[in-house]
Amino acid sequence: MVLNSKYIASNNPGSLSSMALETLQNIIQKDYKFRNWAGIYSCKPQLYFQPTTIEEVSSVVKDARSLGKTIVTVGSGHSPSNMCITSEWLMNLDKLNKVLGFEEVKDLHYADVSVEAGIRVFQINDYVATKNYAVQNLGSISEQSIAGIISTGTHGSSPYHGLVSSNIVNLTIVNGLGEIVFLDSENHPEVFRAALLSLGKIGIIVRATVRVIPAFNIKSKQEVISFEDLLERWDTLWTSSEFIRVWWYPYSRKCVLWRGDKTEEAVTPARKSWWGTTLGRLFYETLLWLSCKVYTPLTPYVERFVFQRQYGQLSNNGNEDINIANSVKAFNMDCLFSQFVNEWGCPLENGPQILRSLDHSITQASNNKEFYVHVPMEIRCSNTTLPSEPLDTRDRTVTSRGTVYGNILRPYLDNTPSSCTYTPLNSVTNSQLTLYINATIYRPFGYNTKIHEWYSLFEDTMSVAGGKPHWAKNFLGSTKNSAGDVKIESEYDDFEGRGLGRKIQEWYGDNLVKFRDIREQQDPDNVFLMNKEWVFRNGIVSD
Repeated sequence: MVLNSKYIASNNPGSLSSMALETLQNIIQKDYKFRNWAGIYSCKPQLYFQPTTIEEVSSVVKDARSLGKTIVTVGSGHSPSNMCITSEWLMNLDKLNKVLGFEEVKDLHYADVSVEAGIRVFQINDYVATKNYAVQNLGSISEQSIAGIISTGTHGSSPYHGLVSSNIVNLTIVNGLGEIVFLDSENHPEVFRAALLSLGKIGIIVRATVRVIPAFNIKSKQEVISFEDLLERWDTLWTSSEFIRVWWYPYSRKCVLWRGDKTEEAVTPARKSWWGTTLGRLFYETLLWLSCKVYTPLTPYVERFVFQRQYGQLSNNGNEDINIANSVKAFNMDCLFSQFVNEWGCPLENGPQILRSLDHSITQASNNKEFYVHVPMEIRCSNTTLPSEPLDTRDRTVTSRGTVYGNILRPYLDNTPSSCTYTPLNSVTNSQLTLYINATIYRPFGYNTKIHEWYSLFEDTMSVAGGKPHWAKNFLGSTKNSAGDVKIESEYDDFEGRGLGRKIQEWYGDNLVKFRDIREQQDPDNVFLMNKEWVFRNGIVSD
């Protein structure tokens, strides 16, 4: 037994009696303080759980339900938002991190690895590498839990791959009734669709099966191009490689274009990084601190200096920097310092007008000393369209492009355009693709840089162009678009979210209605409606 309500002190249902504390000391803490990776938000929950079995997870859920408590599940805390902040019960699955099985399907060129859902992505990477396999597509880091990247709509950057959730074969969740439920494309497919991007509101993911492919290296080309060149090449650029991303430096009028394709060629020495050195990193963060806290008009000069130190040689020579790395090292990148992150996805065809608008706004704001942006602004794409039937993968090779799907179900809360239509890999066009623009603002040495003016303009620009925010990032919204209680504007902190519930209801329509119905079915007593303010103001549930 993990937790039973008879052990709960009747005068304080958030604490345990001495009897329970003695029994559960290895899996419960009373004085735990959670802090997310960025250091923006922290909380001290009533109870903190680290279960070691699925049955323990179920028992905790049942007791939370009987006591009217809510549960938040956290992994690495890499989301910079406050969506996982709670004053009630907090659960971490780091001790549910075992590999449960590995099934190789050689004739179809994939394998399915079954894991406990608290396992970190880098641990999956390491395990499948021993089998000469690799995760198909990754985001910028691998520190998150597998449950975390599924629940928040994590994506990479590729015109031939979509959300990481499309590589998931099945899930096992503990729902709000404490029931252990197996989900896949045939077993409760509608619940599966909801759980593939659930924000933790459907249940606690406790197991997952991930479809992986034979290990591959990525041969990448990195070059410096002008901002104008990026726009001129837009129509053909985004389908020119299997993996592609752009880092935009507005004050330098430059972009760093990175393109990669699978290869069987051997790995070459890693690229050198100025800010990858201890001195370079410290100097960069110090410059940011001075430009954020002491004198903000320094910001463009800092950007130009750092760009020159990192990419000056490549920029001056006009050459391509060619490198070969294993897939994990090619996908992952250094996120540098604590940061606010606001990322939106929209139709890729709207990209040029968005970037021209943002470029004009950034330039005008700098000239008028109104606000400044941090760099780089990351520009990526994904193809979240899905075939109507599973693909035949018998003829694939190690270097074949595209996804070997674990499922072909679109999550209800997928924030990418739903109007795009799937076409075979040899005929992918920009019209199928989602454009992601990431506006990062650093917090040098923990200083809360001002973001509201810039982020509000950024969000308005993206919204007009058909965009929607990444669920786990620092989108702010506005009092007019909030679906929850609002304060007068002067009472908000600069970085505090106002809410986007009215827009979210408009954007997601029937899909949000279906998600809410499934949520209520799986969690009728609202065990997973933690952080109710965030939930209501962003329209996940209605009042």
